[in-house]
Amino acid sequence: MTLTRGTDRIESARLVLRRVTLDDLSFFTRLHASPEVAQGLYPGGRPRSPEEVARWLQATLASYQRLELGHLAVIRKADEALIGRCGLTDLVVEATWPDEGLRKGWFGREAAPAGVALTFEYELGYTFDPAVWGQGLATEAACCARDYARDVLRLSYAISAILSENGRSRRVAERAGARADGQMEVAGRRFDRYLWPLAVDQDKFANKMSRQAVSRLDRRPNE
Repeated sequence: MTLTRGTDRIESARLVLRRVTLDDLSFFTRLHASPEVAQGLYPGGRPRSPEEVARWLQATLASYQRLELGHLAVIRKADEALIGRCGLTDLVVEATWPDEGLRKGWFGREAAPAGVALTFEYELGYTFDPAVWGQGLATEAACCARDYARDVLRLSYAISAILSENGRSRRVAERAGARADGQMEVAGRRFDRYLWPLAVDQDKFANKMSRQAVSRLDRRPNE
């Protein structure tokens, strides 16, 4: 999630969310190399190499410029420590539900295949140092990003893609107001979809999502 022009940070009671910089590389290298973190994020739970993390950081910086999207670095105000990342990234899903199986999705539009009708969504994601787990900081950061997406970016909804075994991430989403919205397949893995309703007119939004759900069921008569 890129901040609007003239804004260099957003804040909550205990946190500051700002753009990732090259100086953050050592922290994110350590974070993504953590087996505890990797288990909830990556296919097979494989930790990322320093080279892979460096490419992720460069892609985040490029995404700020190209798509006005990307995770933000999360800073704890009390000691100015970098403790994680949170924000909106690019999520692409099949526009129609297949006759069989799950709808497919891709993290980033560059990974999506050509010749397929697609829906472009925003994924609200968060990843934190295990040393700060259990303190409510991920929920606080997610709520900060959610409110910014609703009040400033004026998005109608966002999605979180969460592995079924990642109970911590599910609880963060649920505490912050997201709700379960089926499943999808991304990068060969089954993810639970969590929907963050952000529209100002929640009744109209709820009716729209209900109609989409009925439409999905109509396309899947054998389930």
